Amino acid sequence: MFPEDQANQLLREAEEQDVTAGGTFSAGPAGVQVWSEPWNGEGGTRGSSVHLGSVDWSYNTPTRFCITVYRCMVTQEGRNRGLEAADVLKQILDLVGPPIDGVRANLHEPLVTDPFRAASGTG
Repeated sequence: MFPEDQANQLLREAEEQDVTAGGTFSAGPAGVQVWSEPWNGEGGTRGSSVHLGSVDWSYNTPTRFCITVYRCMVTQEGRNRGLEAADVLKQILDLVGPPIDGVRANLHEPLVTDPFRAASGTG
């Protein structure tokens, strides 16, 4: 969780390093994606760049004027390159400098199987 003004600064920094402008980030109001390289495809498409992971957040939870990160994920390609969720989170937070200390302990790997299918006996 961090203040909304810091999240806005993070988004501005990520937009300055956007994949379409020579960077490796793709920012939106609900989070930031990390890509392997700037988009180099025809007409501004991703080309050989691959999505490595992303951090998603929500505004005003649990208190007003703050941002809460609710998901940090690594794609299979990111895992193939040795990345973990904490690496993706650090890369994004380093845009504005919030400390990452202690964050790794709060991260966990996503479920491998769908718990709803397993519980129903159909999976």
